[in-house]
Amino acid sequence: MKESPLPTPRRWIRSAATSVVAGLLVTAVGCGGPESCLVSGKVLVDDRPAEGVYVVFHTAGDSTGLPDSGSARSGDDGSFTVVVSTPGESTVTAFWPTVTVKDQDTIEGVDRFGGAYRDPRRPVATVTIHEGENAVPPIKLTSPPRGKSRTSSRR
Repeated sequence: MKESPLPTPRRWIRSAATSVVAGLLVTAVGCGGPESCLVSGKVLVDDRPAEGVYVVFHTAGDSTGLPDSGSARSGDDGSFTVVVSTPGESTVTAFWPTVTVKDQDTIEGVDRFGGAYRDPRRPVATVTIHEGENAVPPIKLTSPPRGKSRTSSRR
């Protein structure tokens, strides 16, 4: 039996349903893939590049406070690169764990900032993320005075 050149109602419905599902998947993914919302920047503590600082991106307006967009750890020159899952407004938090190496194991400890920069309701920065590559301004943090925690004041 020869197939008709015009789509049958069943074939049309199947084709339309496939297109709708594909469209929903692209929308749900946000930026559309692992390369689409690439964010790079630098972390400075007391105006110097800082290694090992975690920067966490949160979708602005998200009441859960969960790091739903992405996070990265700064390298020895303070730079970081992260894939952010949701384009748009993001708030940024940070923490800088102490690091101990024992028997070839690296152990991350308490936050050197005393938690002062971890609260997404009081972000260290707010940035707008677009699809494609994004370079954000340096994230400038201040270390606490020796022997004092920064939990009571931020800047």
